[in-house]
Amino acid sequence: MSYLRTIAAFTQANITRFFRDKTFMFFLFALPVIFLLIFGVINSGENFSGLNVAIFDKSETELSESITEVLVESEVVADRTEVYSREEAEEMMVRGELHAIVVFPREFGQLNEQGLPSGAVEVFYNQNTLQAGQLLTSVLGSIVAEVDRQITGAHPILSVESEVITHEGMTAFDYVFAGLLGYTVLTIGLMTMSSVVAGDKKGGATRRLRATILTKSQLILSYATTMLFFGVLIFALMIGLGIVVFDFYMRGSWVNFGVFALLAVLMMLGFGLLIGGWAKNNQQAEAAASVLMFPMMFLSGVFFPLFLMPEIVQRISEFIPLTPVVEGIRLIITENYSLVQVLPQIGMLAAWAAVIYIAAIRLFRWE
Repeated sequence: MSYLRTIAAFTQANITRFFRDKTFMFFLFALPVIFLLIFGVINSGENFSGLNVAIFDKSETELSESITEVLVESEVVADRTEVYSREEAEEMMVRGELHAIVVFPREFGQLNEQGLPSGAVEVFYNQNTLQAGQLLTSVLGSIVAEVDRQITGAHPILSVESEVITHEGMTAFDYVFAGLLGYTVLTIGLMTMSSVVAGDKKGGATRRLRATILTKSQLILSYATTMLFFGVLIFALMIGLGIVVFDFYMRGSWVNFGVFALLAVLMMLGFGLLIGGWAKNNQQAEAAASVLMFPMMFLSGVFFPLFLMPEIVQRISEFIPLTPVVEGIRLIITENYSLVQVLPQIGMLAAWAAVIYIAAIRLFRWE
């Protein structure tokens, strides 16, 4: 118990002194909030200049092929995404990778009683892409109407039907917000922690603590619990702004998110402790932290979706510690995954944490 009481006492002392440091508090909270506001504004609306559409042609007639060709060549459709099943397409639409699904039913183009091809093209979209779906329906309706006019001259025999899929999909902000929360984990754990520990060493604080009963592991754990406390505050601020300013909607469990975020911050704090404990001063700590931070920022899906990156980059990202953090947060807050479903990500966090904390304790230097 005395071991834990010592950690708690030093943690309380750290929290008190950091609250008194207005400059530290400003930079600790300012950077994640600035990124949230910038990327939130950029991604809070929908961009319909080019839609990603999956097309399923079950009729395989010349009529459906000609309509598809005109639609794909139009300025409205940016990309016809190759998808192998309707279920896969709907999952992609939930993740925000697709704007809509176009289906030519098997009976489309079959001759009616007058001997003319007839049928309806179906358009499916979700609640978060209403404008995109309505735009696509309108454009496709115009194309079908022109084909209809060429066939009949007057009587409409072809039509376009649209349907809103009941489940909610992800908005662009939802996807980016998960990445920004991952970036917050990176900021707290790597940059801030390494700077704090290195700063205490430069100021002689750790040298004086060495003369006390405080052990190396107690010092490291007290640093971790201190930053964990501030991490809770930063996450609360980020989520509050996301809800109030950008209408963020939590699709998963707050409890699952809280537990996973706690594990993620604890893991990343190990990297900050390792660098701060090894470095002799702030210059060394900042240089080493930057070397680790930038690959994590740009290769783990923080700002750019991994599915848009080349395959080799996606392979490399599997070995980056921040990748399971971003993936786990995104799966929980956007797709309502349980902790059991994100066990692969939790396992990776635990493995990284075990290695990093052992290395941090062994490589820690008091001066």
